[in-house]
Amino acid sequence: MRRVVACASIALSLLTAHGVRAADLRIDPQQKKSGNGKGVESRRLVIRVAPGEWGDATPEEIETLLYAVAGTLLTHFPERQLDPIVVSPTRQDPVVLYQKGPANEYQVHLAAKGKRWAEFVYEFSHELFHILANYENHAPPKIASYLWFEETMCEAVSMYTLIQMSMTWEQSPPRAEWASYAPTFTGFTGRVLNEPHRQLPANTSLAQWFRENGPLLLENPYLRGKNELIANLFLPILEHSQDWQAVGFLNLDAPQGKIGL
Repeated sequence: MRRVVACASIALSLLTAHGVRAADLRIDPQQKKSGNGKGVESRRLVIRVAPGEWGDATPEEIETLLYAVAGTLLTHFPERQLDPIVVSPTRQDPVVLYQKGPANEYQVHLAAKGKRWAEFVYEFSHELFHILANYENHAPPKIASYLWFEETMCEAVSMYTLIQMSMTWEQSPPRAEWASYAPTFTGFTGRVLNEPHRQLPANTSLAQWFRENGPLLLENPYLRGKNELIANLFLPILEHSQDWQAVGFLNLDAPQGKIGL
C-alpha cells in the first residue's frame, strides 16, 4: 500500500516541478512510428469479441482493432501474461466486470458502436489498464481509497494510446482499408486532449488544485472531470518512460475490508 501512495506522491511532485500542462501536448507528425501494434506483444493475449449490437462494425473488425490496442500497451509489460478477454457490447458505461467468465476470462463491456474506431481505442485502453493494475483485488466489499489514482492512470493510458495510434494510423492502420479514417482519429484525439475541463485553471498550480480536490477524489474516485484533468498531466511521464511494470504491483496486497491511505 505504501508503494502506491509513494508512486502517487512522486508523480504529483514531478508534475508540479515541471509545470506540465495539457495544452503543451501535441501530436508531432515527425514522430510517427511503423507498425500497427498487432504483433508478438498482443498475441500474448487472447481477445474474443462476442456478437451483439455493434452497429455496422463486425466482431472481426473490432477484434483486429483491440489487438492493435493491446499491442501498443503490452510493449510496456514485456513479461506480463494475462488471461483471455471476452468483449461484449453494452448500452451502459464501459466496464470490466469483477466477475470472470467460466473459463476465468476477463469480461469487458464496451459502449462504442459502429465504425467509431477512436472511441473503441479510448474505452478498451482504459479497461485493459484496469486489468494490468489487478483491479479484481479491490472487488467489493473491499474499498480502495487510492482508486482515484488507478482511475486517473487508466484515463492517462487511454490518452497515451490515442496519441500513439494517431501517429501510426495514416501510414499503418490496423486494416489497410481504414487509412481514410486517420484524420477523424487524429481529430478525436486532439479534441479530447484539449477539452477545457482537462486543463488546470489559470494561475493555479497542481499542488493548489489537489489540496482542494484531492479529498473529493478520496471520497469518490469516479469524479471523471477531475480524473481527466490529472490524467492529462500524467501523460508526459508515460510518454517518457517505457517501463510501466510497476503498475503490476498495484492492488496485489489489498487487504480485506476498507483499504486506507
